[in-house]
Amino acid sequence: MALCVRRLVLAATLAAVVALLLCTSSAPVARAVGRDDFTDEQRKNTVAVLQAFARAIPELGKKWKGDDLCGWDYVKCFSTTAGVWLERVYYVGTLPEMPVGVDYRHVRITQLHLSAMHLGLSGTLPASWSSMTSLMSLWLERCERVTGTLPAAWSSMKALRDLNLHGTQVSGSLPPQWSSMTSVAILYLGLTKVSGSLPPQWSSMRSLNVLDLQGTQVSGTLPPQWSLLKSLTLFDMEGTQVSGTLPPEWRSMRALNVLDLQGTKVSGSLPSQWSVMKRAKVLQLQDCDLSGSLPPEWSAMPKLAKVLLRGNHFCGCVPDSWAQKAGLVVSIEDKHTGKNCIAGADCTTTTTTTTKLPTTSTTKPPTTSTTKPPTTTTTKPPITTTTEPLTTTTTTTTEPSTSPPTTTTEAPSEPTTTASPTATPTPAPETECEVDGCEVCEGDSAARCARCREGYFLTSEKTCRANRDGGVAAASSGAAAAAAVCMAVLLSVGLAA
Repeated sequence: MALCVRRLVLAATLAAVVALLLCTSSAPVARAVGRDDFTDEQRKNTVAVLQAFARAIPELGKKWKGDDLCGWDYVKCFSTTAGVWLERVYYVGTLPEMPVGVDYRHVRITQLHLSAMHLGLSGTLPASWSSMTSLMSLWLERCERVTGTLPAAWSSMKALRDLNLHGTQVSGSLPPQWSSMTSVAILYLGLTKVSGSLPPQWSSMRSLNVLDLQGTQVSGTLPPQWSLLKSLTLFDMEGTQVSGTLPPEWRSMRALNVLDLQGTKVSGSLPSQWSVMKRAKVLQLQDCDLSGSLPPEWSAMPKLAKVLLRGNHFCGCVPDSWAQKAGLVVSIEDKHTGKNCIAGADCTTTTTTTTKLPTTSTTKPPTTSTTKPPTTTTTKPPITTTTEPLTTTTTTTTEPSTSPPTTTTEAPSEPTTTASPTATPTPAPETECEVDGCEVCEGDSAARCARCREGYFLTSEKTCRANRDGGVAAASSGAAAAAAVCMAVLLSVGLAA
């Protein structure tokens, strides 16, 4: 009996230890770095810069006292670096200028996240922040009163990897000088007032992985030089004023996963050369000014899952190779698909006018067209002028309707009704993204999101959170539930003992 009791007590003790470990492992652990991790120079100069923020945001001034920066609220230390995470905290303040008398070689701030402070934070982007040469991550997302232009001086921030100004009121052009920021991987400038053209010089930003310019006033053409951006995964230009043609040179963008040009003014045809883009998955080209026929070669893109083409001026039918490609969803007007396809007579008008004129005019038009049209005597020979142009005009307009069978026989009858709707409508992101609510992951990482789905927003940890204020509550309630379970286990252990 005594042996039985001892075994029960031992089992209860082990259960208590396991429960305690489970409780502590599920709780977040904040590590405060000791003073000795920073040199005196690093601590002194880093504190001097942080105190500039404390003066500009009075609530921080009340909390950031002394020089033990690693013990301050909203400051996290990692070995000999420090980061500020002031997210969804509604303090009022401004963006400070960098103080003088600081040796910025010893300033160890690598992260500065002041996101979602909404109307609380104001001011212009200080050019003096370029002094923070160790800064790797700067987020001012959804700070609606942050204004000013993008400082060209920031080009000296060589360590900067991600910059998020999404939803601020910053304006002005994209500085060509930023081309020297070769470490930048993520650049969120969407829903700002940024304007001007896309700098060809940015082709040297070889680490660029995500570029978001949606909803801005950026205009001009798509630079062919950007074909050198071999790491670019997501390029979002939706709703901008960009125009011109789609550069065939962009076939070299082998990492491109999502291209969004919806609602822009791009024109011309779809480049068949893009068929070598091995990782292209989503091409959003609806509501543009594109025309011509759809290139059958695009079916060679192995990852292609969605092509959105409505609202353009295409001719002909969806190619058979597209219709037969498993998993490909094509969004286009019904007249281009299946039995509804109008045989592509409109496609040949452009080619017929250039090539047919020499052949259709059997000896008459060559002589009359060379002598008659140049003559400006429109009053003298009314009968001859009316009859000759009429014959030439009727030949050009009626020829397309009689000749299409020769040019368009490949497209009309074959595109089956299964052209688009059979596949899964929502494409999974590249590299099988494991982040909940994520549309596209960052580069080859399955655990870091680059763009969240609708209804979610991107956090600084590169995860997606539902677009409601329930995230913190959910986390705290989960922690409370875990604590309750732990207490119950410990209580039962105590009773058993």
